[in-house]
Amino acid sequence: MLREHQARQRRERLAWGEAWHDSGHVFTYEDGRMLRPDHVTHLFRRLAKEAGLPLIRLHNLRHTSASLALAAGVPMKVVSDRLGHSSESITSALYTVVVPAVAREAAERIANVVPLPTRTYDEGEAVLARR
Repeated sequence: MLREHQARQRRERLAWGEAWHDSGHVFTYEDGRMLRPDHVTHLFRRLAKEAGLPLIRLHNLRHTSASLALAAGVPMKVVSDRLGHSSESITSALYTVVVPAVAREAAERIANVVPLPTRTYDEGEAVLARR
């Protein structure tokens, strides 16, 4: 889809000629000008409504993407870079709700490989067995 968009944008650039605005943005008006945030918001709302999706803030998609990435085990550094944060600590601070869930899952995975005692002798010795 991005390649198709890029080809369409090249055609628009040629059609507009000298009037083309080289904003450097991927998504622009057909003359290359940067999209206004309120225009994107209105378009998003319209498309969501047409698709029968619940109306949410556009910014929530960013949060959802980051939360899903962290829950999927994507390293914090990668998520931070994708969001354009200057440091991992910013990402971590903003997504503290997700981080404990990820940490809990990691702890459960680790616990699953730790041998547990199957029976205890009077002398306090434990016979260990893998789960």
